[in-house]
Amino acid sequence: MRVNGKEVSIKPEIVVIPKGQDNFIFKACLVDSYEVFDKLCPKPEVPIKQSAKGKTPMLDNPKYVKEINEWSDKKTAWMIIKSLEATEGLEWSTVDYENPETWGNYSSDLQSGGYSDLEIMTIVSAVLDANGLNQSKIEEATKSFLAGLQAVPEV
Repeated sequence: MRVNGKEVSIKPEIVVIPKGQDNFIFKACLVDSYEVFDKLCPKPEVPIKQSAKGKTPMLDNPKYVKEINEWSDKKTAWMIIKSLEATEGLEWSTVDYENPETWGNYSSDLQSGGYSDLEIMTIVSAVLDANGLNQSKIEEATKSFLAGLQAVPEV
């Protein structure tokens, strides 16, 4: 796909965490497909209540609410571990890409690897930035665009 003749190219977000004499580099890239996630972890179906008036989705059903919250947590964890696949040499201790029940272990794996809560939040923040826009990026791009418009003389 092109926009104004340009192909969109997304660079990974990079986080450098110094530990002693070493710098540990984490790269977070865009997760451009959730096909594997969808196969391994299908979205829960909304229960339907049948009545004389017809079918009504029961979005507030406690079992459904619990299932959709768990599914959502797994989807977020999947995005994090898939995005961090861009990190060279990253090996998880307890995360198994084929087992949805282990995806949320990324945090405890990082913690047991010697990373603080703040460092883990910084890594996750890079994943979120790589997979969407944040307000500062939008403001920076807008300023750059507007500055370019001012530089072009009107004819």
